[in-house]
Amino acid sequence: MMVRLFGVDIPNPNAKLEETERTKKRKSTRLFGQEIVPQSDIKKIRSSSPLSPPSVLPFPLMETIREMEGKDLIFVVRKILKRSDTDPGLNRFLVPNNEVLWGFLSEAEKAAVEGGNGLGVVVVDPRGGMYDMKLKKWMSMNMIVLNSSGWQKFVKDNGVKAEDDSVELWSFRAFSKLYFGMNVKRDGSPSN
Repeated sequence: MMVRLFGVDIPNPNAKLEETERTKKRKSTRLFGQEIVPQSDIKKIRSSSPLSPPSVLPFPLMETIREMEGKDLIFVVRKILKRSDTDPGLNRFLVPNNEVLWGFLSEAEKAAVEGGNGLGVVVVDPRGGMYDMKLKKWMSMNMIVLNSSGWQKFVKDNGVKAEDDSVELWSFRAFSKLYFGMNVKRDGSPSN
């Protein structure tokens, strides 16, 4: 049984799979560049993009986006925070699986992200607080990062902890500018 998501048919992880020649050969599906495997093949590993859909955004975050007349809200990625993401000395958040984000950027934004100074963006936290950050592409690692003192302030203000918390990164536009919404998840539930 298939589920249709964003116009793409994907296997329903809750449905019992019938073994056919096709399903024997193909054990997974790709969605937004992320490999999706049947539940039976999942071992106890911590993933940066769990199979479950994103959480409903907290009211203060949604209200802030609404007040800004934000549009084109798109889910980018969920990531379990690593120690390097919360280390004050490193002062950055690595954005995994950046294909969705890269596809959302305009050509001018891509050029700024790849340039030395990066692209100035604002990140809205679950309580509606705003943080100035830079979106940059580290060419040597082919990774996109959000960094600046705004990231460490976000970490401190929201009490996020490496290995325990995950964040859901959303992108939207307001005032002809790129913005991000970031929801913090603890113990499998959205922050309030």
